[in-house]
Amino acid sequence: MRLSDGDVLTARTVIVATGVTYRRLVVPALEDLQGRGVVYGAAASEAPAMRGRNVFVAGGGNSAGQAALYLAKWARQVTVLVRAPSLAASMSDYLIRQIGATPNVDVHYRVQADGAGAGTGHLESLVLQHTASGARRSVPADALFVLIGTQPRTEWLGEALARDQWGFILTDPDLPGGHSGPPAARPLLPLGL
Repeated sequence: MRLSDGDVLTARTVIVATGVTYRRLVVPALEDLQGRGVVYGAAASEAPAMRGRNVFVAGGGNSAGQAALYLAKWARQVTVLVRAPSLAASMSDYLIRQIGATPNVDVHYRVQADGAGAGTGHLESLVLQHTASGARRSVPADALFVLIGTQPRTEWLGEALARDQWGFILTDPDLPGGHSGPPAARPLLPLGL
């Protein structure tokens, strides 16, 4: 790998840990409560604080399903809010089955969080909206975990590394040409730092 100052580094493995930005709900009342009951990602680190609470998870993908199951170990009730009519297209079958078998997890389809109430500066209620009818109702809520996707922080790489259509770095068999096998057999893409 050649650095911008001309130095060359040699390595068997390069780890690129760029991180991600969580996709956000575009609801001002919820944005105002971030860190005060509204959490983007971070279900594992926050779960013990949810003991005995009424928790909501927004999202229909694997991350949301895994978060709901983990939170269910601590929370009194976990409600998953899914805008779609089903989880089949967005979540693994094993997670759907586990959620269905977990007594304190409910899934509400065609529902999204569309507002919030916070009398004490902390989330106290959510406004839920049915996506088809537009009907709205307020429900008590202690926390909302938002897991509706991520955006990788790879834009700074330019064309240095191959990425998929969402911006995630391609690895092993996903590399152009389908290369896999031992590292010495894989082509190195220039890093251009």
